[in-house]
Amino acid sequence: MSAQDDPDYEPGNGRKFTFKEFSQDALEQLAIAKNFDKLYKLAEKAPQHTLTYEKLKFNDEIYKTGESILINVKNFEFIATIKKIISIKSQKNDQELPLVIINLYCNKDKIASQYQEQKEYMGMSELFLTEEEHAILVDAIQSKVLVLSYEDYEQYEFKDAVYFTRAFYNTKSEEFLPEVSKWPKVCYCKKPQNPDLPYVFCDMCNQWIHLKCEGLTEEQVQNIESFICTYCKGK
Repeated sequence: MSAQDDPDYEPGNGRKFTFKEFSQDALEQLAIAKNFDKLYKLAEKAPQHTLTYEKLKFNDEIYKTGESILINVKNFEFIATIKKIISIKSQKNDQELPLVIINLYCNKDKIASQYQEQKEYMGMSELFLTEEEHAILVDAIQSKVLVLSYEDYEQYEFKDAVYFTRAFYNTKSEEFLPEVSKWPKVCYCKKPQNPDLPYVFCDMCNQWIHLKCEGLTEEQVQNIESFICTYCKGK
């Protein structure tokens, strides 16, 4: 069984990696400078030195491509998804440098100002996958992170340290996919759903209505047994 097929394969196995056997001096300099993004791009041009894996084991945890993770880079924490797991191997021995290729998530604080009005309907636990790709060392991984679809998040009982996503955000074009206008709507205001906002259920149209749209507070609706929204009353 090869290392690629071994579910308990641990890239590096604690060995110090050097690029002495590589013909490209740039690889060694990039590794020393910890410029892993450029190192990854350059290594792509030397596929004979690169192995690709579907999963890796780090600190007794198995991580797979497609999973979401918490990472720590230069004392800053980010949430990302694993796009690819590679190992840049020495040409003459088994020494190697394991890298995890990630795509970063962002939250609503990183969204362009043109979406200021829509941000009210983006949740505090909402993440948007971006096109921002980076290469990190395996030891930058802190833990796995649970990122659910909006529908699954609504049904999930324990929401502490759990996130949801419903769109991709391109940080360069500042566009969502799907567009905000295509997100599932709620209330007669037809704004996107936000699990953080308080709602009251209308017994006539069978929709959840924003308290803000009705001019109500949470205290005012606590003892309401039956509610008809303003829109239905006006029909």
